[in-house]
Amino acid sequence: MRVAWCMLFAFLGLGAAELPIIKVAVYDDKGATGKGIPCVTDIAGKTADIKLTRLKGADIAAGGLKGYDLVVFTGGSGSAEAAGLGEKGREEVRDFVRNGGGYVGICAGAYLACTGFEWGVGVLNARTVSPKWRRGQGEVKIGGEAFGRKLVDQGIRYSNGPIIKADARKDLPEFETLVTFRTELAENDTPVGVMVNSPAMVRSTFGLGRVFTSSPHPEQTAGLEPMVEEAMRWAARSKGPTEELWKRLEAMEVDRLWLPGAIVDWKTGLPTGQPVKDGKKHTHCSQFVAAVAERLSVPLLRPPEHGVVGLANAQFDWLASEAAKKAGWVALKDGAAAQSAANDGRLVLASLKNPDATRPGHIAVVRPGAKGAEALAADGPDVMQAGGTNALRTTLRRGFGNHKKEYDQIAFYAHVVELTARK
Repeated sequence: MRVAWCMLFAFLGLGAAELPIIKVAVYDDKGATGKGIPCVTDIAGKTADIKLTRLKGADIAAGGLKGYDLVVFTGGSGSAEAAGLGEKGREEVRDFVRNGGGYVGICAGAYLACTGFEWGVGVLNARTVSPKWRRGQGEVKIGGEAFGRKLVDQGIRYSNGPIIKADARKDLPEFETLVTFRTELAENDTPVGVMVNSPAMVRSTFGLGRVFTSSPHPEQTAGLEPMVEEAMRWAARSKGPTEELWKRLEAMEVDRLWLPGAIVDWKTGLPTGQPVKDGKKHTHCSQFVAAVAERLSVPLLRPPEHGVVGLANAQFDWLASEAAKKAGWVALKDGAAAQSAANDGRLVLASLKNPDATRPGHIAVVRPGAKGAEALAADGPDVMQAGGTNALRTTLRRGFGNHKKEYDQIAFYAHVVELTARK
């Protein structure tokens, strides 16, 4: 794995000193016991581009995850790790992942990730199949594929890790099972038969962030240590390719398509030729945004699920719904957070609902930028939009100029974009 990365950066003409650094925070406090932290530290120490820092629970509770790409929780006791974080620390971890940070949890850290415990951080929509967790310690067999690595009846160290199933949270996505258990331990009156074919390693998303958990211990199994590095790299890379994203958005040519006045095809922005019979100046902000989401394979309320009339208002309501949360949309605090998320290569929308349900709202795509706090407070981030006036770039305040009374009610939402080859 390391050789492949070095070859890639050599091809790009980057030396080791120029590799983008992945900043990893490792929880090192109450509940994190055993060989987990030393092993993860050793794995990270063999790479030039992963910088690992140990943090206490109080550090995390005080906002210490700011500036890191991911956080790692190793083995020990999940409930004790939760206590070491405290309520504020657990909230900080949730917010960190929700806003784009990565989470890697091994054994106790996998327990901690689950939504099925009151004390968990709740970034993985999972719960254990039984409250009896002391299944034993020893080698078990696993099988499956994770990060391109195929495992067939592979031995791995196991030490009372969680045996999980899907939880019932409707606002969170289901996890993806990468590797399953092929054999089991069932000591101390734990249920027999529930471990075989159950998830051993899974991944998911939580808000804008990525989550990976492993019930067994790859970091303590000879030959499987690289899987921890691979998991850290995957979890840390939730940001998107900003330049390529905006090449595609600008290529949609909203300055000459989705123009006001005519009835248009919502996907292409081209006039349909249908006569305008109601005498209104039809505008197409919501149709353009729907087309953006459709081309990027990002879920959003769009035709034919909802008609074009009143679509902007309906999109505002949908983005605030549990369905949108489950689909990966994350509410952002303000225009500064919106610009930051856009700078990280996410699709960011500014949405406003008209208080008069018979009149249209407005919606636009937030652009990356380098505006300071004063400029953002005055005019907001720049946006791309269709509307009364179409624009490749305009300020939020100007773009939402027809809604001056409701300007302070604009809501911002972000979604991760996974760009694929052009169709």
